[in-house]
Amino acid sequence: MERTPIPVACTLGANDAERQIDEWATLRGQAISAEALPTGARIVLPAGLEADARDLAQREAACCAFLTLETTVVDGRVVVDITADEPNGRAVVALLAGTPLADG
Repeated sequence: MERTPIPVACTLGANDAERQIDEWATLRGQAISAEALPTGARIVLPAGLEADARDLAQREAACCAFLTLETTVVDGRVVVDITADEPNGRAVVALLAGTPLADG
């Protein structure tokens, strides 16, 4: 079955989008690591940031339906995977995660 692509679009207004991007930058500033993945990026955070990471990821998923955000705890660290099936969405992933665009 062929999937219908989800448009690369955000439902937030400019001010709210800017505020949310700033929240990602603040979260990234506390990251243990961030790396590009073939279709997105992974941010690894200290365990104490789980609630903040989950909240931000849920809000991002609500406004940017073209993104997939998964937050898990692995070995006492919070792992946030942000991916996009649509190649055009990967620039947004790179912006949020602070990583270069992956070659995938």
